[in-house]
Amino acid sequence: MTGGGSGRKTGEKWIDLDAVVVGIKKGHLRFELFVDPDLAFEYRRGTEIPLADILKSYDIYEDAKRGEHATDSLVEDAFGSTDVFDIAPEIIKQGEFRLTHEQRNQLVDEKTEAIVENISKRAMNPQTGHPHPPDRIRQAMEEAKVRVDPFISVDEQVPTVVKALRVIIPISFESVKLQVMIPAAYSGKGYNLVASTGVIKSESWGQDGSWTGLVELPAQKRQELYDELNKLTKGQIRIELVR
Repeated sequence: MTGGGSGRKTGEKWIDLDAVVVGIKKGHLRFELFVDPDLAFEYRRGTEIPLADILKSYDIYEDAKRGEHATDSLVEDAFGSTDVFDIAPEIIKQGEFRLTHEQRNQLVDEKTEAIVENISKRAMNPQTGHPHPPDRIRQAMEEAKVRVDPFISVDEQVPTVVKALRVIIPISFESVKLQVMIPAAYSGKGYNLVASTGVIKSESWGQDGSWTGLVELPAQKRQELYDELNKLTKGQIRIELVR
């Protein structure tokens, strides 16, 4: 609670002057919350923060700035609940709110690194048959003036980025998909080997601690991964080519 008239009380909480609105559209309706901008930003990035700390009000609005509350019936129809603690995670994680310049830059940097990692694991230089180092991909993205959107997924942006990169560097996506099964005794180190070599598309852990995953990797890395896993597990590895 803040004192000295620095906010107004609603929904059993005080709304600070630095609170921001985060909102989400459901059909033709919009639902909004007052939140702490820094805590909401961190929560959206995956940090575990109590919702009670993030929310500046326990009310749900149609127009927060005008103080127009959403009716319980509309909220129930849209979210299947009227409890703000059931609804807030979806609004905060998927809704829209205005980022500070520093927050936006941070998100762009993080998304850029994720795109660089994705491409460096899957692409190669067709002239040499070797992967492009992450630094070369990052540099080529700068030269091509690639604009990364912090709110669009890596998979959605990679095709556009690669198209821009082809103007700067020779790049090919000759890849293979392998179904890898690692016994429990080696699953920890084996998983790290797989994750550092390719992109894990799906995975599951057995009750005994064994690991099974579908991994996509550059074709030229197939034998290298097989050799490393075979050495690690002393031959107790199953790798199948998925066509």
